[in-house]
Amino acid sequence: MEQRTTNQRAGQLLLGLICLFGAALAAAVTLTPQQQYLNHFKNTALPLANAEHLAPLYQAIGERRFVLLGESTHGTHEYYHWRAKISRHLIANKGFNFVGVEGDWQAIYRLNNYVKLRTPEDLDARTLMRTQLTRWPQWMWANEEFASFIEWLRDHNAERPEAQRVGVFGLDMQDPQDSINEVLDWFQRNDSDNHPKVAAAYQQILNFPEDFRGYARYLMRGGQRLNEHMAIAVDLLQDRVGDKPAEADKALWAAKQNALAVKRAEAQFHGSTQRGAESWNARARYMHEALLRLSERHGEQSRGIVWAHNTHVGDSAATDMRNRGEVNIGHLARASEGEEQVFILGFGSHQGTVIAGSAWGAERELMTLIPAHPQSYEGILHSSDVKQGLWLFDDKARQGNLLTPLYQRAVGVIYRPPNEAYVPTILTQRYDGFIYFDQTRALTLLDDDT
Repeated sequence: MEQRTTNQRAGQLLLGLICLFGAALAAAVTLTPQQQYLNHFKNTALPLANAEHLAPLYQAIGERRFVLLGESTHGTHEYYHWRAKISRHLIANKGFNFVGVEGDWQAIYRLNNYVKLRTPEDLDARTLMRTQLTRWPQWMWANEEFASFIEWLRDHNAERPEAQRVGVFGLDMQDPQDSINEVLDWFQRNDSDNHPKVAAAYQQILNFPEDFRGYARYLMRGGQRLNEHMAIAVDLLQDRVGDKPAEADKALWAAKQNALAVKRAEAQFHGSTQRGAESWNARARYMHEALLRLSERHGEQSRGIVWAHNTHVGDSAATDMRNRGEVNIGHLARASEGEEQVFILGFGSHQGTVIAGSAWGAERELMTLIPAHPQSYEGILHSSDVKQGLWLFDDKARQGNLLTPLYQRAVGVIYRPPNEAYVPTILTQRYDGFIYFDQTRALTLLDDDT
């Protein structure tokens, strides 16, 4: 009788444990995606108070050739500040030998000449930025945070032979007029026989009101594309460069990059007249190709860093961009180089201040970045009570309960709160790591007195 009672108690205990386990399992199963992400963020956050806390990030980067550093706005201090910290370490300690940014090729190439000590000694980065980075939105690269990095890079290079100096380059082509001027200048100085031919080809577009924008309106009215005209300079320069771009004369190689920027700009403006993803993809493919050309120029062992918006570096295949047929640098680089060669780090924040314009070309403003939507990644991170942190996504994080897409904030050069853009994203697949700030502040403009 006593043995039966003992067995009954054991059975009841086992049954109770099973019920408890079942209830816990049921509770886990019924967690919403937001709750699952919240638990993950709380349990896996790495501290980020100083530069020493970046050690796990560098270990995760390992020997990868390309490190892509994002941002969720084009006007936030913390993103530039920490991208500079990371870049300085990678350059000084990991052998990275070029930086590509989401800026126009020719405008940023003037900064490249500065950091490589090819400009007068009495010229400083801030003066150069004020006079040369004049296209709207100027604040993206004409700011104190980037100027400090440029000055550091020049000092770093001053201690090295010319062949080992680290460059900074623009991966974008939003100012084709500047590139046209540089191409024509090169032909005038180095190939006067072909200068009239190239000038006549470019003039086909420059004859339109507002040049490329007028060209787009012409295409919308059924006009014939001028893509072959925009390719003439590229073909002529390619014949001179040959199949060894790493050995080409600097001025010749730079002129070819300008000619390629003009050619791809034509493709982007043509794409803007079509339905679908053609305009976006023309720009994305150019930026990816520019990255690979920089790598080729710097040799087989080169390693490169990219500074660009999350929408450019965060793998488009892990967002709703994929449904629209859109690609970006992150996706194309992973596809062309292999995921094991590319590390993508996203950035985000909950609230603060930001520099932006209320419309394209509008006067820049110091705006309030309103609190992120509660069900966005940034809203969930705010709920985690982590004020500033780093997350690294390994294979375990890329499976199981963290594959539900949620919304991630995306603020560009235009900001009209309370209207905001959010990108449906699988965070653990879009990036290899993520840095979050609960509170951020705006970039410091060069002409600020503060």
